Amino acid sequence: MTGIRVCLALNQLEEMKKIKLFLTHQGFSVVDELTDGSAALRSINILHPDLVIADAELPGINGIKLAEIMDEDDIAPVIVITNSNKEGLWMDPRQPQKVTFLQRPITKAGLLQTIQLSIMNYRRQRSLKDEIRRLKEQLEDRKLIEKAKGIVMDKYGISEKEAYRMLQKQSMNTGTSLRELAKAIIITHRLDD
Repeated sequence: MTGIRVCLALNQLEEMKKIKLFLTHQGFSVVDELTDGSAALRSINILHPDLVIADAELPGINGIKLAEIMDEDDIAPVIVITNSNKEGLWMDPRQPQKVTFLQRPITKAGLLQTIQLSIMNYRRQRSLKDEIRRLKEQLEDRKLIEKAKGIVMDKYGISEKEAYRMLQKQSMNTGTSLRELAKAIIITHRLDD
């Protein structure tokens, strides 16, 4: 966990000092310390920390609202520190996905474990989102190539295999990706109609 950049946004200055001291001894880098949610939001948008630890009861924007904004903008995971087990807070499906709650009193082991879980889950979610985006792009590419292949087959009266080979050859000769070539063929076909 060394080198992880953390932004602290807590009500209690003494608690913030203790957490900062503990985190720096563990190899974390505390990039900012704030006592107001609105100021924290501005700082987070500028600094893009790897993790935010926020108090549920921050003035301005509370920690839960801050976590919702971080979740929407996909900036960083958030650990929200609460004073007590508020009914329904832990299992509410409307809560942001990248928020983890930690109840006071905070222990060093509990804080470290919560940080590790938060960062691991955040990275796993980011990885899954990237994979989904990549698969969607591949599917879109296939759709475009299939459509272009159909146009080439109709125009030249050739088989699917020959049309695909023709597209590949043209792609290599022009240094254009199959996706871009397929788009150009589709646009040209629309103009010819």
